[in-house]
Amino acid sequence: MSTNPYENLARVIRHEHADWIPFTLDVGATPGFTGPVMEVFREQTGAEHPEEYFGYDFRTASLATRFGGPDPAALHASVEPGTAFDEWGIGHWAGGAAGTYEKTYPPLAAASQIREIEAHPSPIIDAGRTASAVEALHARGYPVFGYAGSIYEWSWWLRGMEQFMMDLLAAPKLAEAVIRKVADYTKALALESARAGIDVLCFYDDAGMQTGLQIDPALWRRFIQPRWREVLEAVRSQFPETWFFLHSCGRIEEIIPDIVDTGFHILHPIQPECMDYAKIRRAFGRDIVLCATISAQTLFPFGTPHEIRNWVRDIRQLCAADNCAILCPSNLVQPETPWENIVAFAEAARAS
Repeated sequence: MSTNPYENLARVIRHEHADWIPFTLDVGATPGFTGPVMEVFREQTGAEHPEEYFGYDFRTASLATRFGGPDPAALHASVEPGTAFDEWGIGHWAGGAAGTYEKTYPPLAAASQIREIEAHPSPIIDAGRTASAVEALHARGYPVFGYAGSIYEWSWWLRGMEQFMMDLLAAPKLAEAVIRKVADYTKALALESARAGIDVLCFYDDAGMQTGLQIDPALWRRFIQPRWREVLEAVRSQFPETWFFLHSCGRIEEIIPDIVDTGFHILHPIQPECMDYAKIRRAFGRDIVLCATISAQTLFPFGTPHEIRNWVRDIRQLCAADNCAILCPSNLVQPETPWENIVAFAEAARAS
């Protein structure tokens, strides 16, 4: 193979004819296997690295981050035992179940003044030896995807969704203060990630439900989109070769033109439960790379290996004119997903 995975992805993003449709079982820079699936992987293969075992077209490397204050638990009046805290001090509780989505505890839920928001500690970024890890992956011909933050999603996690949505209408200055704080940090994380040599900055900002947008598109365009422009333009001005990946679940068709206009290169997932990939590709496939995602909610866990191979075949035929797509799951591979389905997807996706 004369073209390496980096060169092939570059062709995909430039909307040239790629040699093949790249694939991964990760979700951007996030490992695609939930804990229980990873245990099955180890049992079945004796291996530790799915990306090497299955031959993904991408590799991942993200900067380490940590909470910037002394004790995130002190931000909350009470939390369930076993609650974990992220870099913002947001509490996450999974109820003792494995591979599940969790309840969140927003540390700024009770804030009533902008100064309280400004005083909240921003995360600390530790680049560590990420640059050397990226360099080693580049030497093998791989493009590197790295986690680079959020804006809308982190904002409501900090404030609580109900309160944040009310703020957008009733207390816009408070909402803007939260968004500004988050966006400034995301910009810093994105710049440090690009400085480390990461090729694809992966942003996660779920704006949709399966029935439509979570947020009125006018509010998204007023409050969220300008901050994304700032982040992307800051990176582009210093690191013009960097690419931008946006993960946003749900039915977000209404704002895809805005996502394109903002400057993102890759959109994930085009969620199969609520958007038609062929239709979206016809409308936007020349403007942004659209991830062709197998449903982590239905087909992957509950289909058969034969159905999964047929799905990959159909996507290959749909994208045959230019191969400008990425084959991957729509979200994390859930514990119910049979090992045989994972193997079927990987084998079909790797086939030339």
